[in-house]
Amino acid sequence: LMTYQFYTKNPKALEAVTTTLDKMVNGGIYDHIGGGFARYSTDDVWKVPHFEKMLYDNAELVSLYSNAYKVTGNELYKEVVFETLEFIEREMTDKSGGFYSSLDADSEGEEGKYYVWTKEEIDNLLGEKSKLFCDYYSVSSIGNWEKNNILFMTQKKEDLLKKYQIDEKLFDRTISESKELLFEERNKRIRPGLDDKILTSWNALMLKGYVDAYSAFGEKKFLDAALMNGKFLLNNMM
Repeated sequence: LMTYQFYTKNPKALEAVTTTLDKMVNGGIYDHIGGGFARYSTDDVWKVPHFEKMLYDNAELVSLYSNAYKVTGNELYKEVVFETLEFIEREMTDKSGGFYSSLDADSEGEEGKYYVWTKEEIDNLLGEKSKLFCDYYSVSSIGNWEKNNILFMTQKKEDLLKKYQIDEKLFDRTISESKELLFEERNKRIRPGLDDKILTSWNALMLKGYVDAYSAFGEKKFLDAALMNGKFLLNNMM
């Protein structure tokens, strides 16, 4: 659709892309704490994911958000790419430079347990910052999914800036610091199982994702990861 828009200058084609990308990154299908996308959504508003994370989905989405950033300059798309590639580097990359296949949906026998929160947990962790965070990520005391909360966004930042009468810099810092605290706490949980198969085709997609990200943002570590993976494929797969 972006290519079609480029050649035809049809604004509706780009609108279809950006609407979808915005809804996905605001939804629960995106991991707002650790980066990366779940395999698919189980509803029509991108809220409840099937919590499994696949290499190939994230590879193609990195390419897509990188190219969408080139077209739109939307800083949110840049943030998504950087957070997703941090997730890939942290949890899906072998020391050889190869990329693993997937993370399971469940841990301790429960789907999504690693990723969801109660409001009480968040209140205890964040203290006075909790009200803003919970408002932003649709967290309630009764939960938004099976008595727990999936983090997803339904309110615009501009509306919350007015509601809490704070400036954007303070808002961004508060949300960022809150996410770091939740990330540290989540790391103490039992992790989902890892499928550490290294598949040539999926690795090639991720290599392309890193190259597309490097093309969009000029971040040298993205190129380094792509080259390391390329060497891995040449030396081990060919």
